Amino acid sequence: MPWSYLVVTLTNKGRNIYENGKLVKSHTKTADMNPLPRNMWNSKGRKMMEDAKGEILNTYGKKNWELVNVKFDPETNEGVYHFKKNKK
Repeated sequence: MPWSYLVVTLTNKGRNIYENGKLVKSHTKTADMNPLPRNMWNSKGRKMMEDAKGEILNTYGKKNWELVNVKFDPETNEGVYHFKKNKK
């Protein structure tokens, strides 16, 4: 049975999310990577930090990704998640 693999990396306390090395979500504008206005950064950054504590697993689970391995640093709240999914 062939599998697809996905490596999700959280950096900056969960404010940056990478999928297989590609930035997919950030507390900055991804189009030009300029910082958001402070008030937008605070609300979006806070939400992303909260999601990094567990909601990230639910998000990928709903997309049929199966968690294989986790490397997590509790001091920095950064982690690497390895997922797999059956290719169809």
